[in-house]
Amino acid sequence: MLSDEELIRIVLESEEFKQAASINEVKNAVRRLLRKQLIDLHIDDSSDVTVRECLVNRHLEWITLKILNEVDGILLIPDYYDDLEYFVSTRDHNPAAGCER
Repeated sequence: MLSDEELIRIVLESEEFKQAASINEVKNAVRRLLRKQLIDLHIDDSSDVTVRECLVNRHLEWITLKILNEVDGILLIPDYYDDLEYFVSTRDHNPAAGCER
């Protein structure tokens, strides 16, 4: 399983990220580069497709926010930031936490 740091490195080393000129382009680069890896990473976390999709989307969002903050110095705090923090803090113990319906 790839760590968040390894996933971030994949993005940072890509030409698509290096050429990104806006927040939306960074978000799109992260999604295109990591979506498949994150689907594979979360495939065993739930048998519910909706829950897995939620996990993948939250993980993509978390990585995007980390890249924007740590690399570009842009601090974005979405209204649901607490949910994202909860997702990250519980991911190792209960991957589907915060996504179950």
